[in-house]
Amino acid sequence: AKIFPFPITEQVLLRGQERFNIYCSPCHGQLGNGEGMIVQRGFKHPPSYHIERLREAPVGYFFTVITHGFGVMYDYSDRVPPRDRWAIIAYIRALQLSQHATLEDVPVEERPQLTGSH
Repeated sequence: AKIFPFPITEQVLLRGQERFNIYCSPCHGQLGNGEGMIVQRGFKHPPSYHIERLREAPVGYFFTVITHGFGVMYDYSDRVPPRDRWAIIAYIRALQLSQHATLEDVPVEERPQLTGSH
């Protein structure tokens, strides 16, 4: 799937964030940079979601990995229902955007808060 099977609302993103923090952040880190607590304890490093390959991967790729596992990551099909998988993926996309945003992505009226200019 290249697109989500339902609209991504604020409620979906918040659910995705909650589920991500429970199931994904121990390895992937809260920013999705692959620096989770498990990694700090000596376990294998997952890739950062912010590398080009994963920024450009279709959402269906993430769904497949959550469902079936990949490498040392085991599958979460019995722990995370499909709708929550999509919510997590929506949140991962938001994380990817947040880590790759430029000033041009910010509404003009909010830019002074970021740049410190008035």
